[in-house]
Amino acid sequence: MNWLDVLVAVVVSWAALKGFLRGFIVELASLVAMVLGVWAGFHLGQGVATTLGLDPGNTAIAFLVTFVLVVVAVHLLARALTALVDVAQLGLPNKLAGAVLAVLRSAVLLSIALTFGMKWSAGALPSAEVRERSWSYAPLSGIAPMVLPFLEDTQWLKEVKDGSQEVLRHDLP
Repeated sequence: MNWLDVLVAVVVSWAALKGFLRGFIVELASLVAMVLGVWAGFHLGQGVATTLGLDPGNTAIAFLVTFVLVVVAVHLLARALTALVDVAQLGLPNKLAGAVLAVLRSAVLLSIALTFGMKWSAGALPSAEVRERSWSYAPLSGIAPMVLPFLEDTQWLKEVKDGSQEVLRHDLP
């Protein structure tokens, strides 16, 4: 067990606790809210900005306002559904499923972080020794390419990598 395994254990344990406390409905709603919020921000942001009397030319503000409105609306709906589930005495299954969903989400996010770390560091982060001795690296490293195949050598990833290396070159003394 090395630092990577400890980090994974802490993140997954924290996710399980948060998922249990929040429940499946709120966990699922938070994922839906993020995706729907980003989509709405890009596609409906200008209309929302115009409706609210904001400058439609300021796309960042239009996106942010739309994103926040969608996230708040989905969150309120999730809280109402959770109250109904609690009344139906399905609170414990809701909480257990929330823990499972949160653990799965954290595994995907950790896998994406490992994938980006390997890509940006040309295979040096985490080191070969850490990867070989880790019990969590092998299972996690296969999730992102399986779930998100577009992470593998896309033009977008190359541009992000080049941009981040450019920023690091300018920020270092």
